[in-house]
Amino acid sequence: MIAILELINNPQKMRRYLFWYLIIMPLALFAWILLGAANSGLDFKAAINIPFYAVAFLNGCLSILFAGLLKFAASENEHTERMIAFYTLVMLVFAGNLPGALLAFFLWWALREAPEEPFAPNYRWVFIASMIFLGLVTLLVLFANIRLWSA
Repeated sequence: MIAILELINNPQKMRRYLFWYLIIMPLALFAWILLGAANSGLDFKAAINIPFYAVAFLNGCLSILFAGLLKFAASENEHTERMIAFYTLVMLVFAGNLPGALLAFFLWWALREAPEEPFAPNYRWVFIASMIFLGLVTLLVLFANIRLWSA
């Protein structure tokens, strides 16, 4: 139990685990789409026209973009990284990626003692634009999931 708490309180390890989860999970989704397409005798382009595969593809792309945003936030300061980790947590919950959201929560928790610094002092507008774009894509994935599962 103590080892788990030490792991959760280690920001370096949580950064690494979340980043690699957000990179490897989409690769697994893309492989799953390719296998499903191959079993159906379709190519990748034709498989993406199937709504279920299209939503999975969007979810994978969204995860890769969140990995990039978190990596970029780590280069600013810990306060910015903590805010981006919380934003990622909320957006991954909306997208339905609960394991990723749990890892984002652990990163946010590990950074709780981050010093109060200004949010993104160097690239503020890049982060704001990225957050707006990723929020809109997450809403698209959320509505697509709702539409897909209610049909």
